[in-house]
Amino acid sequence: MLLLAAVCLTACAIPGLGRAPAEPVAAPRAAAPSPARSAPGPCLGYNGLDGLNPAAQIKAGRFRSPGTPPVRVATGTDVDWGLDPHRDRTWQLWLHSLEWLGGLIKEYRRSHDRAALDLAAGIARDWLADNARPDRFGPARREAIEEGAKFRLATLACLRAHLSDGWLDEAIVRHAQWLAEPRHWSGPWNHGTDESMILLAAACRIGRDDLARVAYGRLVDAVLRPPGGARPAIDAQGANNEQSTQYSVYNRGRWRRAIEVMRACRRPVPPDLARRHSLMDEFIAFQATPAGDLLQIGESYASTVSRVSQPGQGAIRYALSQGRAGAKPSARARVYEAGYVMGRSGWGDGDRPYREEMAYTARFGPGRYAHGQDDHMALTFYAQGRDVLVPSGHTGYSDPRWRDWLHSPDAQNTVVVRGVPFRSDAATALTGHRFAEGGDFFRFSDTAFAGATRTRSVLAASDPDALVVLDQVRSAVPLTVEQLWHLPADFEARPRGGDAVATAGGVRIHFLRVPVPVPGGTAQNAAAPGVPPAVTLKGDTPQGRGWIMPKARTRLPAPVVKMPARGADVRILTVIAPVRDGARPSVRTFPPGPDGTYRIEAVVTGRRLAVTAAPDGTLTRTG
Repeated sequence: MLLLAAVCLTACAIPGLGRAPAEPVAAPRAAAPSPARSAPGPCLGYNGLDGLNPAAQIKAGRFRSPGTPPVRVATGTDVDWGLDPHRDRTWQLWLHSLEWLGGLIKEYRRSHDRAALDLAAGIARDWLADNARPDRFGPARREAIEEGAKFRLATLACLRAHLSDGWLDEAIVRHAQWLAEPRHWSGPWNHGTDESMILLAAACRIGRDDLARVAYGRLVDAVLRPPGGARPAIDAQGANNEQSTQYSVYNRGRWRRAIEVMRACRRPVPPDLARRHSLMDEFIAFQATPAGDLLQIGESYASTVSRVSQPGQGAIRYALSQGRAGAKPSARARVYEAGYVMGRSGWGDGDRPYREEMAYTARFGPGRYAHGQDDHMALTFYAQGRDVLVPSGHTGYSDPRWRDWLHSPDAQNTVVVRGVPFRSDAATALTGHRFAEGGDFFRFSDTAFAGATRTRSVLAASDPDALVVLDQVRSAVPLTVEQLWHLPADFEARPRGGDAVATAGGVRIHFLRVPVPVPGGTAQNAAAPGVPPAVTLKGDTPQGRGWIMPKARTRLPAPVVKMPARGADVRILTVIAPVRDGARPSVRTFPPGPDGTYRIEAVVTGRRLAVTAAPDGTLTRTG
């Protein structure tokens, strides 16, 4: 499985753990060949670039990175390291990583083709000679040199398994020493994991126990003792800290490899690290829909559970097989302290087939970090055998304008406040939750929008499957507020007064804005004068809304439903009810009782859904 997309460049660096400017990795002096000798440090592979770059292609002077055609970059061993034919920082990174030489190294291992090994060694030496003193290059090339250092070291260490030469050992030492410097450790996220794991493997191969101790200590600290107040790379519940489904999958694989390297290098694997790593399977399984798709939470491309490498025999295998194999997750719904509420009606072990279960996710917790987005309070929803509410996706790292939009609350299924600043570093609190058969409740609150307090209460109901969402925004002055609901690209949506309906195939999703009763027995009528009607849009380029991005440089127009309101104390109550070829759901509310609690009753596909709303926003299913 290719996970090459799971790398970003310096622009993704974590605040407080930033990277120092690249320093020269000078070309070492040539030395006489010496016999190769074995060492315990393993070859960590080539991130899939060996498969994209077979030996015959490299011999023809051509290099290929993921998602692009081969490009001629070399004549013999002479490579033009300044090339950037696609104006793509990731393409440059992979060129400078040298991992594409893996095709030559594997060809030598398979056939003992000495010409393949000599070409790999020659290109490596050409890189060392041509990229000394990187301060003379432009910023893009300098970033590629620096960010590629760990991958280059891994490739050089793999080459060392078949070739022992003074220049090669010196290059490995210089790269390893550079990575060992404290300012060149990225910290407890995927860059730091790769750096530490590769440093450990290379140090073992060349017998440098001092460098191996540094690398091993960083791996352990990243999980059990993260520095600087950072969240652990894998927390006690098995949650990854990068706020992205794709990076959770990527990091699961990288930590599995890191554990293998620890053992190969005769370092003990802390039992709690191994336990946390095993719990990642459930964390990932909760982010898979019953149809087997991985949700695009955070910076994530569209993918499926079937593409997770080495699924094992736990929760990922269970999700992959739709309950026919593996181990069922130990809970139907769960709060992850890293910032997730995730649940479903079941795991296919009751009256409903696995694929027909209802599923939802919601985000809260610390501010945006690593590969996260500004998705606090955002929901995803799966019902009627398909996605209903989805994130807007990820477009890669080469288009800052679209990446900024995808980061923003406007690209999420959340509630936004117009005309005031938003703080990405603001935390969102989970202020209450209760999991119960037929209706899971959770409530969030934050002050991420300047001068406003927003609160979201959600009841995720099953049988009938529906979401009841109550948003409240309070401020000292009137503000414009919008609920945003993003649908898959195959839907078409249209407004119906204060409501909206979206249709795809035989499924209709009704967005029903419900009058909110207030003390005294009256109600805020969604269709009354002064309450704006619902708005739908699709592919709205000037405003940057109405798009789904399943992969890099790919945009699909997709509908967004907006529920607007204005005031100093705005309350928007929406019932989201997906039906399959059924009658339009009906909803009514009742005046509040003496304690301020009011009742909502809905009929969806002939089934009754009764909910009470307490003054603090607590939603409870009562029928």
